[in-house]
Amino acid sequence: MLRLLLSWCVWGLVVLRADQEEPRVLFLGDSITYDGRWVVHVESAIRAQRGLARIPIVNMAVPSETASGLSESGHAGGSFVRPDVRERLGRVLAAYKPTLVIISYGMNDGIYQPLDDARFKAYRDGLTSVRVDCLKAGAKVVLLTPSPYGVDKLADAAAYDQVLAAYSSWLVQQRRYNWQVIDVRTKVLAAIATAKKADPKFIFAKDGIHPGDEGHLMLAQATWEGLAPLMKWDVRTAFADASKGKPLTQSMALLRNAWLTKTGHKRPGLSAGLPLEQAENRANALISEFLKVP
Repeated sequence: MLRLLLSWCVWGLVVLRADQEEPRVLFLGDSITYDGRWVVHVESAIRAQRGLARIPIVNMAVPSETASGLSESGHAGGSFVRPDVRERLGRVLAAYKPTLVIISYGMNDGIYQPLDDARFKAYRDGLTSVRVDCLKAGAKVVLLTPSPYGVDKLADAAAYDQVLAAYSSWLVQQRRYNWQVIDVRTKVLAAIATAKKADPKFIFAKDGIHPGDEGHLMLAQATWEGLAPLMKWDVRTAFADASKGKPLTQSMALLRNAWLTKTGHKRPGLSAGLPLEQAENRANALISEFLKVP
């Protein structure tokens, strides 16, 4: 009961603080979020809300990253270990000062091994730590359950998808402690089943992990259906179509790369970003272009 009461109090204080400041939205996650297609869909819906057309929205996800701090032996051919979001989180929060953080981890956190108590604990502890640090920084925190793995019947996929199912179930259970959790996995699995019924050749993710365009749209829809009610936004808002959303895709990448370069990370091979002021000026022009298109 005390844990529940304290959780309610912390969330209430964060709401008061965040509502008094300019909204600043931050996305954290792994390569699926870094890709940004689902993020741009959600961003287009946020910018359609009254008074939010020009608020800062930045995707600072990093490919291969975990919240658990784990990495499999020989990852990436032994060239680097998986980065841990906790290594950079303090710098990100201090530099960007978000008021809303949307967090999506899990796909890499079990390091593609069967369910294991130690790995599961590392995920739980890591995500709990990330959430607490964001709350302490004055941000609202919304966590997403991980997307499914290997749903297109890749060999030996079922065992690892059971890991993600367990991680998702644990996350949903944390709602009883006032965690704000969106069950993306359940909604996406239902959408995949519907798509495969309509077209048996439908593929969600060719490699079992990274969705295609339709998969990213499913992720975005599942996220928005949960996020909008939490934030008192209009859940009926449609995403911008692909032709209109191109400037947002460009601004997302500009800001992502600039902010990751500014705040630093342990993932080799990512594109260096422009100096932040230059990137923000270009992104603002692209957002203006997006807002002018009927």
